[in-house]
Amino acid sequence: MKKRIFLPLVLMALLTMAANAQKIAVAKGQKLETVTTTKMSMELMGQNIDNESSATNNVEVKEVNADGYVFANLIKRLTTKMNGMGQDISFDSDKKEDLDGQIGQALKGKIGTVQQIQVDKKGKVMGTNDTTAKDATGGMSDMMSMTGDVSKGQPYPYLIQLPGKNIKAGDTWTDSSGTPATIKTVTTYTLKGVSADGALVSFTGTLVKSGTIQQNGMEIQMDMSGTTTGEATYEASTGLLKTSASSSDIKGTMGIMGQNAPLNATIKANITAKKL
Repeated sequence: MKKRIFLPLVLMALLTMAANAQKIAVAKGQKLETVTTTKMSMELMGQNIDNESSATNNVEVKEVNADGYVFANLIKRLTTKMNGMGQDISFDSDKKEDLDGQIGQALKGKIGTVQQIQVDKKGKVMGTNDTTAKDATGGMSDMMSMTGDVSKGQPYPYLIQLPGKNIKAGDTWTDSSGTPATIKTVTTYTLKGVSADGALVSFTGTLVKSGTIQQNGMEIQMDMSGTTTGEATYEASTGLLKTSASSSDIKGTMGIMGQNAPLNATIKANITAKKL
């Protein structure tokens, strides 16, 4: 008798998780700590440049409203190590001497500052309260998302991305965001399955960038295209991210002072999130 009761309960639980995976159901007060690690290998003008970065964020659901959700993002710590062009550069926001340096001065306004982000019910950013942040320019730092800046229309990185229809395991859907002047992405998602571990989503996509950025007082023309593949697991009952891993291959050119240089880069990013 117990087995007959247990099996229907398990089936009911799995069906409930599958139904919840079709919607975002976060609640006010829910908190996450996220750690994003990024490794980039780039070849530019015959030189190899390697960079490893890490960003630790506290994320909290501040409000649930008719439009969606308001999240508060706070960057706790940033680290980066770069080797290339004959230089070794490192930065750790936990070190006062690094905060007082050139990189620290550029990032000081981000670290420890709360950014509020309005997200719609499909997981897309509707806007932020950060009036001091500059629009994303589509440079490598934007692709690596070191400071966690997001723009209107982009996917919110800590929520599942959903289409405007019910989905089941095996279903795919395609979404796009951004423009070539920043970074335009077209991504195809597939719901691989829903289990006790969460909702597993795989994704493949393309990205295109064509325009100028400002870097250290110089105007740089960037023309790039690339592909991205990865997988992410979300808590089935809420849609909150648990883990994500992606790899991007990028090719293009950078124009500096009238000279065009070929660019090849590989970016690997991993995000882990735990509830607080």
